Amino acid sequence: MFTRLRNKLRYLVHGRAIDADVRRELDFHRDMLVEDEQKLGRSHGSAVLNARRRMGNTALMTEYAREAWVVSWFDALGRDIRYALRSFVRYPAFTSVALLTLALGIGANAAIFRLVDTVLLRALPVRHPENLVALRATTSYWFFEQFRDRNTVFSDVIGTRQLVSATLTSDNQSLGATTTELVTGNYFDVLGVTPVLGRPIMKTDDVVGAQPVAVIGYGLWRRAFGGSPTVLGRTIRVSEGVIGGGTSGFEPEPPAGSHQVEPVLTIVGVAPPEFFGETVGSMIDVWTPISMQPVLTPGRAWLTRRTASWVNIMGRLKPGMAIEQARTPTSDLWLQIRADSGAAPLSAEQRRSYYSRLQQVLLEPGEQGFGQLRRQFSQPLRVLMTVVTLVLLIACLNVANLLLARAAARRQEITMRLSLGASRSRLIRQLLTEGLLLAGLGGGLGLGLSIIGEQLLVRMVSSEQDHIALQTSPDWRIFAFTAGVSMASGVLFGLLPALRGTRSDLQHTLKDSSRGTTASRSRISKALVAIQIGVSLMLLVACGLFVRTLINLQSESLGYDRTNLVGARFDPVSAGYKGDALGRGMLELSHRFAALPGVKSVTFSENGLFGGVESGAEVFPDGYTGTEDDREARFDQAGPGYFAKTGIPLILGRDFTERDAPGAPRAAVINETMARFYFPNQNPIGRHFRIEHPTAATLEIVGVARDAQDHDLRNKPLRRFYVSYLQPIDGITTVNFEIRAESNAASLIEPIRETARQFDPKLPVIGIKPAQALVDDSISTERLVARLSTFFGALALLLAAIGLYGVMSYSVARRTGEIGVRMALGASQRSVASMILREIVVLVAAGSVLGAAGALGLARFVETLMFGLAPRDPFTLIAAVLVLVVVALISGYLPARRAARIDPIVALRAE
Repeated sequence: MFTRLRNKLRYLVHGRAIDADVRRELDFHRDMLVEDEQKLGRSHGSAVLNARRRMGNTALMTEYAREAWVVSWFDALGRDIRYALRSFVRYPAFTSVALLTLALGIGANAAIFRLVDTVLLRALPVRHPENLVALRATTSYWFFEQFRDRNTVFSDVIGTRQLVSATLTSDNQSLGATTTELVTGNYFDVLGVTPVLGRPIMKTDDVVGAQPVAVIGYGLWRRAFGGSPTVLGRTIRVSEGVIGGGTSGFEPEPPAGSHQVEPVLTIVGVAPPEFFGETVGSMIDVWTPISMQPVLTPGRAWLTRRTASWVNIMGRLKPGMAIEQARTPTSDLWLQIRADSGAAPLSAEQRRSYYSRLQQVLLEPGEQGFGQLRRQFSQPLRVLMTVVTLVLLIACLNVANLLLARAAARRQEITMRLSLGASRSRLIRQLLTEGLLLAGLGGGLGLGLSIIGEQLLVRMVSSEQDHIALQTSPDWRIFAFTAGVSMASGVLFGLLPALRGTRSDLQHTLKDSSRGTTASRSRISKALVAIQIGVSLMLLVACGLFVRTLINLQSESLGYDRTNLVGARFDPVSAGYKGDALGRGMLELSHRFAALPGVKSVTFSENGLFGGVESGAEVFPDGYTGTEDDREARFDQAGPGYFAKTGIPLILGRDFTERDAPGAPRAAVINETMARFYFPNQNPIGRHFRIEHPTAATLEIVGVARDAQDHDLRNKPLRRFYVSYLQPIDGITTVNFEIRAESNAASLIEPIRETARQFDPKLPVIGIKPAQALVDDSISTERLVARLSTFFGALALLLAAIGLYGVMSYSVARRTGEIGVRMALGASQRSVASMILREIVVLVAAGSVLGAAGALGLARFVETLMFGLAPRDPFTLIAAVLVLVVVALISGYLPARRAARIDPIVALRAE
């Protein structure tokens, strides 16, 4: 077996030289067989001798035939490849166009697939990731501890939380903004990640009072410390990071005699280069024990608060346990711990509803890590994958047309070979080999283009999404996908020309009277172009729907004027502001902002306009007797003059003032939706409603405001109420200032930052952006899809235009004699040009019929990504058809002009 493999490999290198080696090897085995037969004959008689001779001859003939077939097959394949390469070099224009077309189509598919692989397919680089399960809920640290100790389905459980936009310093030198992750002491052990240097974080590190330690990421190690092994033992400082969330109730006062610990971490290990954390879309630079939370985020005692939801949970299933088996025990335990936490008791109806939701969504596979980014981009990436697949189909049809034209030009060669005895299957194999080789070369170029394209895609995703970092690297799936796409493309565009090119009429071809063949080939080419136009129409319709969705979202009314409005978000809790001092401090800061030149008005709130999180509570309005499921409402805590200064109109009642402070009756403003739902056909001013969580309080309605979009553009406004920031019903964690400028909002960003620094140098700045930028951030996914679909739609349109131009140019060249006769009989240049353009219009019409049917199906597929549009939007379809007609007429203009300028005398002489 080894000898045969060696000979085959040598044959690939040396060509026919292997024949003699094979025959010598077979002769050697035959001589040995004869010698064995002689010995056998002397021992066992002539009967056995004859039987062995017959068996030996049969085996020898079978072996020789097998070797001869392999040699012949490799010999033919090698000659086909060499011939194809010589023909590619002989026709550089054809080769260049075909390779570029394929490279664009395959490269686009490979680039999108690399992103799909990173976000949706690739498993975490940890030990046995298939056994990991993620919980789709954040909990308090107390809840996590209870869940870890009382569960029966996980061998171990880890808790994590990211600290984004943290400032990292070492030796008094800033290392820039980084992402730090708080993890439990068993984090590295459960995931099975071994540091390349030093040791991991251990359980003994994750206790209050232990020496603060950290494991740093491989990238940070190389970037900031030059990859030096002496990094172990060095210290780093992490400050001004933001966790977000975690609010429910007021922060407890720190214990008497407690002091602030300096956030200095000692580096004890370096993570391996492939490990980025347990969340796709994050690139962790520093891991530190979760017990460091009060130190890294001062002012928030979340380790001891049962009502602060901030810990993400992931567990490793016990051996033999499946995720479906874990759902019921996990849901039961979840309800038991919730009851033990002191949360508001659930009614029987609420318990059934809550338990049903837990069964469905609480657990999800953790093989790819926490799935927030995966859920956000799952549908858009599938849509983009479909789009680039259609682009590749157009590219394949284009190359098929090129190969058809080339096969027609080679018809005399093919016919001559058929007449000399070559089989049709042999010629089909040769032409198919050319197509596959062309696809392979195009796939190689496409793989190179995909690296550039994937980097651009990652850059686009990262720029559109705050705190998103994707680590993509080629693996076997990328190469297998590219190879598979290349092979499938080669078969797709190579088989039809091979079958068609070998169906030559020997008599007509040898007499050089092949008009019938040319006409038939022209019909096939035009059919392929019509399909290209149809697929292009599908892509243009999808592109139009995405672009119009983006326009609709950007122009959606917010209920207030976003022009010249700036959102500035700060973290006063980390700076030490608590209780009444927090409200008074932010009120003073708002007065300082109002004194800045160019500022028209200033107000503030906790959640802000597209700048913070959402808060919710159960409300109990006076006289309302509806179901318990209808008691949920969103709320925000707003400063004095909030509605007048943001531009949200008040329908009834009054705005908040500085008199709505501690000690005054609690006031609330509700929105239109809440007023209509709880007080239909009534005046709600002066009515009351009660809340029990997060703080028990009764509020008097003092105003009704217009519905406003402040967090989500896609959904209708929800029931919402506002309370005074100076009379909070929930623990304040952040403050969002809404600052309206006289003219240019962007010009206020630096003065706002400087004013805040002068007011309190310790006040962390989370972000300062114009309101329009904040709104744009909320629709970043839609903008990304619109941009990419527009690019791929334009690419598809370009490929279709090239295909149409090539077909019409070939048609004009083949019909030179016919056009000459027409012009000799009196046809004008205008009529000849019109004839060509009419053919183009017919092709566009035929393709549009096919494309319209496909576009309807594609629109249904992308319906969830649309906004303000029906899937069968006639305007988008008509606009796409008009674009196709214009591009097609431009593509056909040059062939039509060339046809109109044919000299009939020259044409007839050539005929």
